[in-house]
Amino acid sequence: MHPKITPEMKLGMKEFEKTMFMLNVAPNRNNLDQFSLQGDLTPAPLDELAWFLPAYLSNDFNLFFIFAPNINNQWAISCSQVQIKDGNQIMAMSETVSTGIGLNAVNELSPSSAIELIAYLKTLEVNGLGYFDEHIGKNQK
Repeated sequence: MHPKITPEMKLGMKEFEKTMFMLNVAPNRNNLDQFSLQGDLTPAPLDELAWFLPAYLSNDFNLFFIFAPNINNQWAISCSQVQIKDGNQIMAMSETVSTGIGLNAVNELSPSSAIELIAYLKTLEVNGLGYFDEHIGKNQK
């Protein structure tokens, strides 16, 4: 019997690019601690609805997780490349891309960082907050 290949096991592969991390629970001011990264970094408001969380920061490449109802009005974590000035000023954000595209980009620069981000999302999954979905993104850009 072969083990089941789950979407996150395809990190680094082209087919992983269609994978989205869908949320069962939308973040809000009362539950942000459930979405904390490394224990103390919690999502911050992006606008009146969406939230952002720095996922990977370096001199050359910055990736934020975007928590928003952006997949058929369902809450998901997508990714945005961010330009930062002076260490903390957001100058520009790209359009969001799938969780898989964002994690594959990080994997090209730092495989260990990409694995840490997978571990973060797996923790959310184990806690019932979301799940990897490799099929929902097939009809998205």
